[in-house]
Amino acid sequence: IRMLADIASKGGNLLLNIGPTAEGLFPPASIERLHEIGAWMRVNSEAIYGTHASPFKQLAWGRCTQKSIAGGTRLYLHVFDWPTSGSLRVPGIFNQTQKAFLLGDKETAALAVKREADALLISVPQQAPDAHNSIVVLDIIGKPDISNPPVIVSEFAIFIDALHVAVKSERDTVELRYTRDGSEPTNASPLVQGLITLKETATIAARCFRAGKPVSETARATFTKVAARTAMKAEVKSGIRYSYFEGEWNSLPDFKTLTPVMSGVLANFEFSPRKEVERFGFEYTGYLRVPETGVYAFFTESDDGSRLYIGDDLIVDNDGLHGMVEKRGVLALAAGLHPMRVTFFEKTGGDGLKVYYKTEKGAKQLVPAGWLFH
Repeated sequence: IRMLADIASKGGNLLLNIGPTAEGLFPPASIERLHEIGAWMRVNSEAIYGTHASPFKQLAWGRCTQKSIAGGTRLYLHVFDWPTSGSLRVPGIFNQTQKAFLLGDKETAALAVKREADALLISVPQQAPDAHNSIVVLDIIGKPDISNPPVIVSEFAIFIDALHVAVKSERDTVELRYTRDGSEPTNASPLVQGLITLKETATIAARCFRAGKPVSETARATFTKVAARTAMKAEVKSGIRYSYFEGEWNSLPDFKTLTPVMSGVLANFEFSPRKEVERFGFEYTGYLRVPETGVYAFFTESDDGSRLYIGDDLIVDNDGLHGMVEKRGVLALAAGLHPMRVTFFEKTGGDGLKVYYKTEKGAKQLVPAGWLFH
């Protein structure tokens, strides 16, 4: 039900596939879920069918869908986390309201609404009407006039010497003000004028202002100064060692406890030594030589599961049964050699493994064979 609301709030459609058993029957669990979704839709389908994507970038308590009505817009507030305070806060909205009520209330009794700075506060019952997704209807005058929080942009959240951070807003008629210690920005806080340069750990808090008053929620992001991981010295040769295994797993096994079918050296993360097209695994071990000191993002894209370690630290965890899925991890490395280990397993179906890197200066690309040693 929450997945349905999430997808509708982004302007999408949910295709729910129910697969029959070998006997042509629907599994009991699938039937149970369909009954539950049907029961929810009998009360709340208006908040899904014929609606458009949310005007809000993010809502801490749930999602929103909308549709046009006479004289304005109807906002369907999908509340996943029901407020125990009895007050639902709708941030960054400047429209006047017509009415608010619970969609499940046959009497459509009006809920009290009041303004607090950039937000509307809707009085709601203490108990959530629905355990999974309760709908509060908010009718507003005109099209939604929403001021979303600023966006704090940086390639990485860690840095070694200095970091340049951008603060942006989709609104043209606002001032952006910020603090470096995470405190709430005020009209006296510094204006955002170009990039913010950080040389020490900081929490940037940014907010939109108009005519000296706050007109959005506050966005926050923490950026941490770190030391680069020290490189190692070793006598090395080109290529990375591999161990090839056969077996059936639903997640990555501890390869150290298994006996490999074969092992050797490869130029890169290849499957070429494998004997089977399914139910196999690889462990690649060796050294990664990075050309310069900096912050690096590493990615594994794999079908099925994979993990990437630098030294003993797990940097990218992409384990489990899945199609080609990409996961990312970030760390700071000194120029030189660093112990590296990549593990992979394939159960059935398609397979694949790609290992990428990215720096702040360049685009994402495959880890080149010239960086791999043993």
